[in-house]
Amino acid sequence: MKSNITELMEIIKRLPEKGVNELLEKAKEIKEEVEKEEEREVPACPHCESGKVVRNGNQKGSQRYICRECKKSFVKRTKSVMSNSHSGEAVWKQVIRDTINGVSIDETAESLSMHHETIFNMRHKILYSIEQSQIKEPVKLGGVCEADETYILENFKGAKLPDNFWRKPRKHGAKAEKAGLSNEYICVCAAVERGGKSMATAVGRSQPSSEDITGVFAGKINKDALVLCDGAKSYNILEKNGICTVMSVSNDDDGFKKINNVNGYHSYIKERNRAARGFATKYLNRYNALFSVTFRASEFRSCTKSVKYDII
Repeated sequence: MKSNITELMEIIKRLPEKGVNELLEKAKEIKEEVEKEEEREVPACPHCESGKVVRNGNQKGSQRYICRECKKSFVKRTKSVMSNSHSGEAVWKQVIRDTINGVSIDETAESLSMHHETIFNMRHKILYSIEQSQIKEPVKLGGVCEADETYILENFKGAKLPDNFWRKPRKHGAKAEKAGLSNEYICVCAAVERGGKSMATAVGRSQPSSEDITGVFAGKINKDALVLCDGAKSYNILEKNGICTVMSVSNDDDGFKKINNVNGYHSYIKERNRAARGFATKYLNRYNALFSVTFRASEFRSCTKSVKYDII
């Protein structure tokens, strides 16, 4: 299997000059091997997670299984992102790739000749799946970490505001009515492990309280971690509650005592937000979950230019 994949990568490197037919043949070989491996593997039950599963015939070309514990039948797609979808794997891969790279829904829909709403629903299935996986298995930051908050303009994209709403509607990508921070902004608490994982969570409209900080970071930072912050007193609750060690730093500090990594993460989030002309606030944490996965995997280095994040 590995040798076939290696050969495939070498063929791809030679495109488009030559190798198209070889690529197709090699892809067929890999597809056949993967299908054989899938036939041999019997998955755990997606309903009760029992391993007492047996094959239960085929339906529309898909192998069905039945669980001896809960008596429910399923296919490998059951309770997955692709469940109940009429779109094939190639379409899903394109939607996943465009979601990671920040391609707009309209561009993806046009390239696939599909409806905007269909692509929207597929994209949010992907985002919801990432968000739920992080809720089920939260990130664990360790070593030296940097924590700070940033602010994203609230957005009611896709919703019609009532006539008596407290502010006037604005166009996508427009600026806040008031200068500086105001109740028009949503606070996003973020943390980055130096050279490692990252996380971000929207907490409310004002500066984060001690309760907000505890709610965001408790259970997601190892006890032996050192968290660098910009001096906000609310972060001291992490050390007070024995969650981790906290060290305050300032802009005048050099070398070790800098929080450039988390500031870079903020820039990454804001750049993606600007490119999308704002994410709907109700979906902000779904996108935060995506960004926590893609930040270190991307080639992002500067918020002054647009960069593709093609990791598929």
